[in-house]
Amino acid sequence: MTANNNSTPVKSVNSQITDAITQSNMLATGMAPAHSMATLYQSMAQSIGASVQNAVSNQQNVNSVNLAALSQNIQLILQRPQPATRIIHSAQPIVLHTEAPKQKKRRKNDSDT
Repeated sequence: MTANNNSTPVKSVNSQITDAITQSNMLATGMAPAHSMATLYQSMAQSIGASVQNAVSNQQNVNSVNLAALSQNIQLILQRPQPATRIIHSAQPIVLHTEAPKQKKRRKNDSDT
């Protein structure tokens, strides 16, 4: 639309142009939810990927700490003085004797006689 400061009448715009602009605006408005959902899905995928990478990195760090602790403990065990060899005497086996449960005596009924 064009307008002059001289108070001249406003020229009209072709209806095909206004229809094209209206259709493009409606298309942009109609596709906005789909674009926002696509952006949301991409952001979620990126954040989940980053969290998985952090979990892997943390596990690697934990494994390094565990290996360092194991090395330190092995070093401490090896530095201890070894005790003199002891002779292990074999002991007699312990046998527990238990009595078999006593069976109840059957009563003779009148019908048995």
